Amino acid sequence: MKKKALILLLAAAVSASLFAGCGNTAGPADSGSAVTTEEPDGENAAQEADGTEAPGSETSEEADAGKDTEVKDEPEDADAEEDTKAEDEPQETDAEKDTGKEPEQESVSWLEEHGITITPQGDCSVKLYGYDSYPEDYVDDFMADVNVAISETTEGVDEGLKKVTVVYTLDISNEPSNGVLWGYGTFDRDTGVYFRGGSKTKEAVKIGDEYFDVWTETDTVNEHPIYYITRTLTCPADYDGAVFLFGYRSHEMSEKNNQIDYTVRLYTVDELPFVIEDSLYSTLTDE
Repeated sequence: MKKKALILLLAAAVSASLFAGCGNTAGPADSGSAVTTEEPDGENAAQEADGTEAPGSETSEEADAGKDTEVKDEPEDADAEEDTKAEDEPQETDAEKDTGKEPEQESVSWLEEHGITITPQGDCSVKLYGYDSYPEDYVDDFMADVNVAISETTEGVDEGLKKVTVVYTLDISNEPSNGVLWGYGTFDRDTGVYFRGGSKTKEAVKIGDEYFDVWTETDTVNEHPIYYITRTLTCPADYDGAVFLFGYRSHEMSEKNNQIDYTVRLYTVDELPFVIEDSLYSTLTDE
C-alpha cells in the first residue's frame, strides 16, 4: 500500500514538472515576440535567425558591398576614358577656353600662297624676250631697266570711285635683238582674280563675297629705246587690293593669250600665260 502511494506521488511530481516547462514557452508567445506560422514572416525570420541565404536573395552586407563596388568602379572607368581622350585629342589653348570657340585659321592671300613678294616702286630690272624680224624668231632673253610709279586720284570719275594708275618707264637699250615682248596686267591680291585688260566698259568682278565694278585702260608711248606703258584701273574708292604685274612673255605665250576669251569667265593670274617668277608685282602702298 505504501509502495503504491509512493509511485503515485512520483508520477504526480513528474506531471507537474512537465506542465511547468510548457509555461516557460507560452510566456514569450504572449508578449508578442514569438514567430507566427505565416509563411512570409516565418521565412524571413528563419533567415534572420540563422544567417542563411535564400536562393536568389542577398544579405545586407553583400548588397552594400555591391553598391560600393558600383560607386567605386564607374568613376575609375570614366576617369580612364577621359585620360585616354585627353591624350588623343588636341589640348585647348587658353584662348579657346576663354572664348569657348575654336581658333580661326588665318586666311592666306593669293600672293602668300604663291610665294610672291611686292617690289617697291622705283628703279628695278626685269627679264624680257628678244626676237629678230618676227616674234617667232627668238634671239635671246635679256634684262631691261624699268621704273615703276603708281598714283591714285578721284578726279574725273564718278562719286565713290577712283583711278589707280601705274606708269612703267621701260629702257631696252641693251636688247640683243630687233624686237621685244612683255606682258602686263592687274589683279586682286587676295584672290588672284585678273582684271580683264583693255576693257573700256564697267564690269562687275566678284572678289570674296563682294562684287566690285572695275575697268581697265592701257596706253603705250614708243620713244625707242624708251617706252612708257600706262595702265589704269578704275575701281571703288575704298578698294586697295589691286596688284600691277609686268614681266616676261614669249611668242608662244602671246599666241596662247590671244586665244583666251576673257569675257567668258573670271581667271586667276596662274591660269594665264604669265611667268610668275619672272614678273614684277607692284602696289600703291608697296605692301
